[in-house]
Amino acid sequence: SVGVHKITSAEKFTSSIKDAFQYDTKVMVEEFIEGREIECAILGNKELAASIPGEVIPQHEFYSYDAKYIDGNGAGIEIPAKLDDKKASEVREMAKAVFQTLGCEGLSRVDLFMKKDGTLLVNEINTLPGFTKISMYPKMMGATGVAYSDLIDRLINLAIERTKEERALKK
Repeated sequence: SVGVHKITSAEKFTSSIKDAFQYDTKVMVEEFIEGREIECAILGNKELAASIPGEVIPQHEFYSYDAKYIDGNGAGIEIPAKLDDKKASEVREMAKAVFQTLGCEGLSRVDLFMKKDGTLLVNEINTLPGFTKISMYPKMMGATGVAYSDLIDRLINLAIERTKEERALKK
């Protein structure tokens, strides 16, 4: 999130790009997507479980680094996200498809944008999402019925399963 800017004018472009290059040698410029930020937790290796979707509700015009990590009131969260059953199912299926397509294992959080017309767009996948008791991933899994301690047990078992499969391969 550092070095990320919402550029609203040509004048702001140069200063924003200069700032972004302070954090990396590569910078990506992409279109601003106006919409809701919907998230879904995925758990599994081959058989996947998708959580109830959650929503991040920014309290500022733009969900910046400061809004995420400095301002304690920078964003609210809603779990479950206010979606009808059909859209919630679509979020879950899309998140699972992204996870599978990228060859992920164990856990990930898939972040989507939902435009005003209901179109879903993949924003990013977090293959190592926040995992404290106040993080979105365990909160969404908890709302789905997977307690924090059970989630840890399941992740350990998934790692053991993966290790057994890898050891069975011919080298």
